[in-house]
Amino acid sequence: MAVSVREVTTEKELDAFIDFPFELYKNNPYWVGELKADTKHLINLKNPFWNHASRALFLAYEEGELLGRIMALVNRAHNEYHHENIGFFGFFDCVNDARVSNSLFQAAEKWLRSQGVCAMRGPANPSSNHTYGLLVDGFDSMPAIMMPYNHPYYAELIETARLTKIKDVLAFHRTKEDTFSERFLKVCSRCERVKGITLRRLNLKKLDKEAEIICDIYNKAWAENWGFIPLSHEEIAEMVNELRMVLRVEGTCVLEVDGVPAGFYIAIPNVNHVLKELKGSLKNPWHLCKALWAWTRIKDARLIMLGVLPEFRKRGIDLILIKHIVTHGVAVWNEAELSWVLEDNAGMIRGIEECGCHYSKRYRLYQKNL
Repeated sequence: MAVSVREVTTEKELDAFIDFPFELYKNNPYWVGELKADTKHLINLKNPFWNHASRALFLAYEEGELLGRIMALVNRAHNEYHHENIGFFGFFDCVNDARVSNSLFQAAEKWLRSQGVCAMRGPANPSSNHTYGLLVDGFDSMPAIMMPYNHPYYAELIETARLTKIKDVLAFHRTKEDTFSERFLKVCSRCERVKGITLRRLNLKKLDKEAEIICDIYNKAWAENWGFIPLSHEEIAEMVNELRMVLRVEGTCVLEVDGVPAGFYIAIPNVNHVLKELKGSLKNPWHLCKALWAWTRIKDARLIMLGVLPEFRKRGIDLILIKHIVTHGVAVWNEAELSWVLEDNAGMIRGIEECGCHYSKRYRLYQKNL
């Protein structure tokens, strides 16, 4: 029988699109699914992200059995910011069958061509500010929150569809037993002696106001990075709502120079331990009890955001922030992941390694000309 690919047009098909990976990974000890309601909210066209993007969802069937899914999208904010004319694919999940994956990619490519773009990049779920990349190394552990996990065979399926690597991003891991290098401590000590530098925690009672500071630093600090897309005020508000329930004050810091915010970081507990127990829903009382128990036992975190304003660079502020999260954050959680970092950001990687972090996972972005 031939593989049949259908575009999602009904609520029932949308539910099938969201449910599919839970069936595909049901026996995998490491994969973690987000709450289905959260995924539905993210891909709902009323989400602020879709104010500057459009998308199509596809499902692949054979003899009535659902075997794969994919999203094709055009992010106008990305294209305008980077002066590109590309589309993206995301939410790719598939059985280990190239017939199915090829059919999905063909449907995505056809839709993207109809939108007038000249290339397809991904995976992006749905952008670099969300879950980004394909795991290609580091399959033997649970992912950190908001980091992807996928079957190892996905890379072969994607490459069979004639997509090729365009960039890798890396994750690093550190425990509280790991140590700073002498050089790192020496440089940090010199930088910390500069007058006017103060560090403070975020005021979680005034998180909306703090979010404006974070947004300003983040958008300016990351402005030149490959694949970066500035966050809009609406997206920042959305992010604040998402983080409000899980953010802990010891995972936050704003560094000020003479009272001016110059850099920041945000680390959050690895809520994947909770999501693993919930299995995509809050409706099962037994799963909910297990999830609440898991919440009290989280011992690891992920550094999700760190930035320094361009005018304050080359003063060691990034090193001071990294030392602070290790000294005052990892000490609380026992271990943490720093992710992600562009593979060619040699300066940042060197600083991360000298603070005792070790390479742990690699994620790949692919591209294909259309």
